Amino acid sequence: MWKCNMWKMSAMGAPLAVGILLGTPNVAFASLDACGGVYIVGEGQCEFLPKEECSTHCETVAMETSCAAELYAECEAMCTASASSECEEICEPVCNTDCETIETDSDKPPNAMGLCMSDCQQSCNDKCEDADNVGRCRSSCAHTCGEKCENRCGDVEDTVACETKCEPVCTGSCEAKANADCQIECQGEVFAECETDLVEVCEEECTQTGGAIFCNGQFLNHTDIEDCAAELEAELDISVEVTLDVDVDVSIDDGNDDDQDVKLGCSTTPGSTSSSGRNGGLLALSGLVLWQLVRRRSIRVRA
Repeated sequence: MWKCNMWKMSAMGAPLAVGILLGTPNVAFASLDACGGVYIVGEGQCEFLPKEECSTHCETVAMETSCAAELYAECEAMCTASASSECEEICEPVCNTDCETIETDSDKPPNAMGLCMSDCQQSCNDKCEDADNVGRCRSSCAHTCGEKCENRCGDVEDTVACETKCEPVCTGSCEAKANADCQIECQGEVFAECETDLVEVCEEECTQTGGAIFCNGQFLNHTDIEDCAAELEAELDISVEVTLDVDVDVSIDDGNDDDQDVKLGCSTTPGSTSSSGRNGGLLALSGLVLWQLVRRRSIRVRA
């Protein structure tokens, strides 16, 4: 009997230049559906962890960002506050000053999403400073910022004037601030359950797929790791190379009625007698099939 239980591709964990909600006012943010719907900024540190070390990172504290994204949608129907005029009046002069400073000092035009996130994130830091669970609180608040800022600022061109830009920036930030307490309270009721469930998802991803992507220590609950890597490239110009361990166990019918189908592989075990010529042919076929399988499982995304 011919047998090969595993074909192992190179495990190369390429660092990804990504961060989660850093609040930087002049960088690109994106909501990545294939990566669990989290908001990611085009700076920071992420990495692909192969399964040898991936499972050790599947802890509840690594699920906060993905849980906040998942639970936001469940709480959205009951958290519908509007931006207050007082908040917008306070926000707009600060936004205009920040916007004009960036416009003067930077070689890139100010980004509305970045301005909105920066203002909103600071509020989250202050709000959650004394929370019972600071990580959960900040994650819930930050994702609320992302959703409201994206809704108001997602289509705002970087080239428009600061005064024009800061109106939607402040509306988005103030809407998020108005809904943050509601989202934090609503999500908090089931956050622990979500973390426990995602730990299991993370462990399955590590063992069955062969690895997972973590950003600043946070697990990305990707629907498909290759789609997540491709979306990072498409939305944020981030180059990702993901290589996985692939379990291969392929059987073919050898044409005999002896209930001993041939398993293509790379080592031999006792129990089958056949001519050396036939063995050589099977080895060649085995190599071709395995090569084709590996080709289908590899991904390389380049900027």
